[in-house]
Amino acid sequence: MKRSIRWRFAAVALVAVFTLAAGCNNSSLDSSVSGTVTLDGKPLELGGGTGTISFFPEAGGPAALATIAPNGSYVLKTGDTQGLRSGSYVVTVVATGPRPKPKPGDSPLPGPLLTPTQYGTRQRSDLRFTIVPGPNQIDVPLTSR
Repeated sequence: MKRSIRWRFAAVALVAVFTLAAGCNNSSLDSSVSGTVTLDGKPLELGGGTGTISFFPEAGGPAALATIAPNGSYVLKTGDTQGLRSGSYVVTVVATGPRPKPKPGDSPLPGPLLTPTQYGTRQRSDLRFTIVPGPNQIDVPLTSR
């Protein structure tokens, strides 16, 4: 009896794994997005810091992310694959300047925040874009207000 239960459990687990894998199939990535992040009309310059832009689908599903280049440009990926699904997205942007040098014995501190906090979370960001199939050029204008 125990062996039968184990086989059933294994079969159900295997079906669940294949179902999840099918839902994460990158073949549905029908769009590409690249652009430039600007702050108050100028390309976001990181000055040795780091930045990330994230596109979160409003209908649910995996987010597309990109590291912002030192000149403010980006190219989105979903997982390890360039591209994303077409649809409506909420966008977040977080960038920090270079980390200050820690004093001996101190832990490293993060760099100063370069982007306004309103763009840092899905709940607060007013950045929304509709992505169409094929290539999309999306420049993301931030304002320091």
